Amino acid sequence: MSAEQIAFQVTYASVDSGDGADPTAAAEHILRDERVLAAVRGFDGDETVLLIPVTDGGEIVALDADDRLRFDLTAHRLQELFDDAGLSLHLGFDDDAFETVDAELDEQFGDAFEQLDDSAASPDDMTGFGVLDDDAEFDDELFAPEPVRVAEFSRRGPWGARLTAQILSTPVDHLEVGTWSLYRYSTDQPHMAVSGGTADGPIIEVNLPAEGDAWVEITSPRGRTAMVWPNAEQHTRPVLEIDAIAVAESAEVYRRMLAEADGTRDELEALRMGDAIDVDAAQRACMPEALGGTVGEGERLRAFIAAFGVPQTLIGAGLDDASTGRRFAPRGWWRTVGDLLVGGFVETTPLTRRDRPLPRFARFLRKRPLLGASISTAELAAGVALGRSRSRLVRGLGVLIVIDAVADLVIWTVRMLHRR
Repeated sequence: MSAEQIAFQVTYASVDSGDGADPTAAAEHILRDERVLAAVRGFDGDETVLLIPVTDGGEIVALDADDRLRFDLTAHRLQELFDDAGLSLHLGFDDDAFETVDAELDEQFGDAFEQLDDSAASPDDMTGFGVLDDDAEFDDELFAPEPVRVAEFSRRGPWGARLTAQILSTPVDHLEVGTWSLYRYSTDQPHMAVSGGTADGPIIEVNLPAEGDAWVEITSPRGRTAMVWPNAEQHTRPVLEIDAIAVAESAEVYRRMLAEADGTRDELEALRMGDAIDVDAAQRACMPEALGGTVGEGERLRAFIAAFGVPQTLIGAGLDDASTGRRFAPRGWWRTVGDLLVGGFVETTPLTRRDRPLPRFARFLRKRPLLGASISTAELAAGVALGRSRSRLVRGLGVLIVIDAVADLVIWTVRMLHRR
């Protein structure tokens, strides 16, 4: 068996009957007769999605009578078998198929392409090619983006919630459990997590659309990213019974092919997060249920997030509909900047560093604003004294100290007013 034959990729194919009927049973019958190491994802009302292993040379990976891998079934021959059964198997595009599609597009839209190439052509001349004329009504709701519920799990303090609320013009709920925090909000705008540095990561951003599968975007502490759909392969099932395959090597190839078909393990390992993520648990949350994957749509999502070490109580708060924690509303940029200054070092410190001496001292002063104001007053007096020096360098340093002390006094005053 050559290395070229062993190397294959899992191709996502589709099959339809032409009359709208469910082709799943007939497709499984063909694949089972040929003993193809395939899987079925399910019928969506129009077509059935299949997972079929294909080598670089166009051979289908199947089993012979002795349960050993064989490579004598070509993709073209498999398509012929589906054609004979009255089904259409769409197994990617070869060069001839691309030429056919190109010819069809040229036949249907060739004149439109020529109009686009003509710089002197009027836009009014394009109304026959799908371009709306001036009197046509445009349905804005047809292209309106759907709102998405977002839950971001990370090590960030409240500062990021303030910024996110202002950037997206939407309220953001903030909750902390141990050294993990949650930002939760809804938006119909393009969005990305804000980060202040490596200590804020990893950031696990869970997107929950009203319709369709949830997806998770992971940003590692060093900025590497991955995108995963934990429920994409939930109902995928093998065509052949894996436990009935006599040759252990063949059964293992089949099992690993289906377990790793979506590339989740490769995506997560590329993050290079080491022990910060349980890759096996994350993969199990994404595996087909038929292969021992986590059972249940919500449970799979929870298990995937938990693989990063996020507490279950925080996961539950992020995925539930009820609001929880501290809420930040958009207040305008000037007020947001002011709130960030008042929040100070305590709010911007990553949760994993809050037990260090400096953050602990900052929290100590935060609870005693009069003491903080006294320290700032002493700083102001020292700055004034340095400002009377004959040395330009020392006078400049004194001016900077005075400015810093005055700013601190303003912040301490605001904090004291908020405590009333």
